[in-house]
Amino acid sequence: MTRKTIRRPKASSEDFRPKEIPVSPVLTAFQRIWSRLFEEPIHLDSALSKLPPSTKSILAQILPAILLRPASQAEAMGVGVPSGEPWKLTAPELSRWRPASFLCERIHAGMAGGIASSTPNRADFPPQMLEEWEASFGAEGCAGLVEALGKEPPLGMRASRRVGPAALLSELKKDSPLPVRSELSDLSPLGIRLSGYAPVLGTKAYERGDFEIQDEGSQVMALFALWPERFAPLLQEFPGPARVPQGGAATWSLPEETPAWTVVDACAGAGGKSLAIADALKGKGRVFSYDTSEKKLQALRRRATRGGYTNIQAVAVKEGAEEEVVSRFKSRANVVLVDAPCSGWGVLRRNPDIKWRQTREVLERMPRIQARLLSQYSSLVMTGGSLVYGVCTFRPAETRAVVKEFLAAHPDFVAKEGGFLGPGPCDGFFMQRFEKRKSNP
Repeated sequence: MTRKTIRRPKASSEDFRPKEIPVSPVLTAFQRIWSRLFEEPIHLDSALSKLPPSTKSILAQILPAILLRPASQAEAMGVGVPSGEPWKLTAPELSRWRPASFLCERIHAGMAGGIASSTPNRADFPPQMLEEWEASFGAEGCAGLVEALGKEPPLGMRASRRVGPAALLSELKKDSPLPVRSELSDLSPLGIRLSGYAPVLGTKAYERGDFEIQDEGSQVMALFALWPERFAPLLQEFPGPARVPQGGAATWSLPEETPAWTVVDACAGAGGKSLAIADALKGKGRVFSYDTSEKKLQALRRRATRGGYTNIQAVAVKEGAEEEVVSRFKSRANVVLVDAPCSGWGVLRRNPDIKWRQTREVLERMPRIQARLLSQYSSLVMTGGSLVYGVCTFRPAETRAVVKEFLAAHPDFVAKEGGFLGPGPCDGFFMQRFEKRKSNP
């Protein structure tokens, strides 16, 4: 038998080079943003905003899922995570954390059927955070916070008073069927609660200024500042799921006759609470919105124009030099709201990157900032007026301790209503009202 000789082509140097494995644009964008989160002081929303719309819509689901529940999500999807990670790693090590990329690939591959759900557990939070929760609120309180802050948040909407939440929800359902469960809020008389994201910002109702995106707890803080006697029953001694009085928000309709008060929103940011206060007052009085960020104040001005609020005045202040503005308006405000910068632990489910990047130094600095702002802006309150302190956290050092320190240093104020709201179903807040005493004759 004659054997056939099989001629093979000569091998070139190209045959011995490693073949490149295609990397999806989504994974590339994910890795770039993930690294930036730990290399730069950038907010997750800001990082996402620079992406093409199609990529942004995908990563806006993937990134929060990983940041919110890194351990339980990895377990649910069969991704191995070394013991103690990610919380024992440094920022440079976190920027290269390989399980995050594996999770991104698997979540992206299965997104057609929805992101696999996982049950939050203690491993999804830094040990130092858990230790503080247990020391402050006990094992049961800690477990409740793990459960509440490890879940995706609902989408809160605040309807304008001229429209009302019932009419707004009816219109939204009629014009474009909502892809998620929707209901009227049982916490805010102007609120609507959606179980998840829905493309409501492209609606005619939004263009008309009929509503704003705002968490129900944030809505309550704005209304509590104006009418504490109506909304104080929602507040609790300890953080936890809001216990709504029987009848819910329907039992505390807002007063038809509103006062022409002077209200100061001392740390206004982009103005969610300023807008809520201006709307609740039906355009009466004046709302002065102070903030150190001109960019945020510009956003507030645009939102106020869209909503038709002419009783808002945005005022830029210089950080550390608030006295320059305060000195001109002493004792003139009926209500001053100091929604101070804080650790943000009450909004961890909306901003899960906080728990990955927050340092002990930042936590220790917060009470000093809060005490300074509360003290400075208290001089704006007229005799008999209200000073309201609010933070979206529940740490004792930033809540009860700040209240105690303020009262000791300001005997002309007395503590009135106060307590915690949430987390669940709203974000977690602490709010406390002080009343300025009348001078002794």
